[in-house]
Amino acid sequence: MSYNFTQEDMSDFIDSVSTENDYVINFPKDIGSIKSQKKVISKDIIFFKSRITSKKNIQIQSTQKVNGLYIGILLDGVVNYKDNLLKENITLKKNDIKISYINEFNMTTILNNHSQGIGLLIKNDFLEKNFSDIFESHSKAIQELPSLTLKNETSKNIHLAKELFNSPFKGNLHNIYIQSKILEIIYNECIDLTSHNKNINQKIKLSQEDIFALNKAKDIIMYTKEYPDINTLSKKVAINEFKLKYGFKKLFNTTPGSMILKYKMLYAKELLKSSEFSIYEISNFVGYKYQQNFTNAFIKYFGIKPKELIKQRKYYF
Repeated sequence: MSYNFTQEDMSDFIDSVSTENDYVINFPKDIGSIKSQKKVISKDIIFFKSRITSKKNIQIQSTQKVNGLYIGILLDGVVNYKDNLLKENITLKKNDIKISYINEFNMTTILNNHSQGIGLLIKNDFLEKNFSDIFESHSKAIQELPSLTLKNETSKNIHLAKELFNSPFKGNLHNIYIQSKILEIIYNECIDLTSHNKNINQKIKLSQEDIFALNKAKDIIMYTKEYPDINTLSKKVAINEFKLKYGFKKLFNTTPGSMILKYKMLYAKELLKSSEFSIYEISNFVGYKYQQNFTNAFIKYFGIKPKELIKQRKYYF
């Protein structure tokens, strides 16, 4: 018989700016407890260390909205995950790893009476900067699904996870020690994921028709000022999305998404400096439904607010 528990939204625990934070649940009637320690390694990496001790199996219903790659390694026990959004079941046993990209989850988790493990939440900025291939290969699923499991198998890095869980140090030396282990795990696992993608890519051959379609796609982005999404662009030039992304990397050393963003921003910048259109109108011209989304993207790309460029406009009468 299991003990059922509904976990409140963990946003405050996950998103709090506190460098270290503990989350403790003590179950009634001395059934047991869950203890989770959180440590912010950097603005893009959060580390969790959890231990469950209970006289019964624990069934936890939890919901959460969070964006990023989650690496979970189970050091002891058995954990069953039931994804209530995707209607999928995954079981982790001792020494197993589960890597998922998560937008949101509604999960029922069943823990046996003793289990422990570690978790790493890696945010998008870190992934885009260091392991963009992960995004490129799974972009459509990442955008459309609440979560996507990228790996579920016995961990090759269990020794690092154990060392991380049982750090023998304290103070600054402890911080340096766990940071080094965390970065090593992230590097090993992400390289493994991207290597798998490269092995698939090596089997892809581009025909002359494919190359013609890819150049046509590039011309659409550069000269028509249409700025379609990836799905629409692939249909326009009659090539599947996978080959479109692979071909752009192979022929132009960039991604279709990056090229679309570049020419969107350059055209918007030109209009902001020399036209009489408002920021709202310009944001619509380059494909943004909401002006604030355009403003955020423009600031991130150029490091300047659109209204600062409007102030530089020169009018001649």
